[in-house]
Amino acid sequence: MNQIFLHIMFSFLIFALMILKKRICILLIMMTAPALYSISVGQNLDYRILKNLQDHRTETGSEVMRWTSNSVVLAPLVPVGMAIGGWAADDKPLLADAATVGASIGTSLALVMGTKYIVRRPRPYIKYEGDLVSVTTEPDPSFPSGHTVLAFSTATSLSMLYPRWYVVAPSMLWATAVGFSRLYLGVHYPSDVLVGALVGAGVAVFSYYVAQRLREDTPWAPSDAVVLSYKFSF
Repeated sequence: MNQIFLHIMFSFLIFALMILKKRICILLIMMTAPALYSISVGQNLDYRILKNLQDHRTETGSEVMRWTSNSVVLAPLVPVGMAIGGWAADDKPLLADAATVGASIGTSLALVMGTKYIVRRPRPYIKYEGDLVSVTTEPDPSFPSGHTVLAFSTATSLSMLYPRWYVVAPSMLWATAVGFSRLYLGVHYPSDVLVGALVGAGVAVFSYYVAQRLREDTPWAPSDAVVLSYKFSF
């Protein structure tokens, strides 16, 4: 049942993105294939990667990775800060960008929480109790990684809105570090993180192109940005 749901979910996501960009579809298929294989065929690779990281874990590394993982709580402040700056400067495009980033984050979180409780994949330290040990514990199911979804949703949104190396490089480096931290801490399987990156990036791309099409037909004003943000959030 879980495998069927996963295939339906990603088929829908890929179909939606095909309408917007064929190159994005190809990239998503390449990213999705190993994750689906890992989940559908077995967890041997997931287990070996986590076991290897656990064997080389250090106290200092654990503290750094814990801080990196927790940094994702600052992600929602990005669209909030953009919106405040837009209102203060009466910058309508910046308000629109804030709405786009906020919509991507909100949609990603809703999607990942729904998926977690449909799939209900146990955390690795629960499935392999006594063999795999985590640095910290989490109360919700494992698949996909919510931290990774949020990080890649934010990073991808910013990268598409502001395609400059000094935005793209730090954003993607941070998102990748967050994903890796979830593995290092032992709270997620590699396939959880891979799919989390896919979902976060995919929703960000979708939100970006929807916003771009709306902008073509909409004369932006501060009130319009608020309405768009409201619509995306629900």
